[in-house]
Amino acid sequence: MSYRISFTRSSKSQHEKLDTTVKDRIDKSFRQLVDYYGGKARERPDVKSLSGKYNGLLRMRVGDHGIIFKVRGDAFVILVVQIVKRGDAHRSHQAH
Repeated sequence: MSYRISFTRSSKSQHEKLDTTVKDRIDKSFRQLVDYYGGKARERPDVKSLSGKYNGLLRMRVGDHGIIFKVRGDAFVILVVQIVKRGDAHRSHQAH
């Protein structure tokens, strides 16, 4: 299965500001996510469906960061909506 990761403008900026180690962990987590949904991995990533104002989006925990994203179509396009440090999601959403 092919996949592509797309970022919103704000999430791209958030991603670029992260430490290289954190970026690598996030990229590895997306590869694991694709492997799991493609049947290549048995271990399910730490992904949860969100509700309320985030209804229809998913959250993946990567260390101290939460990656808020959605999956589109058969090509497994991952649209990264927001990358936030754990506990900051509520505060950063209010600022928008």
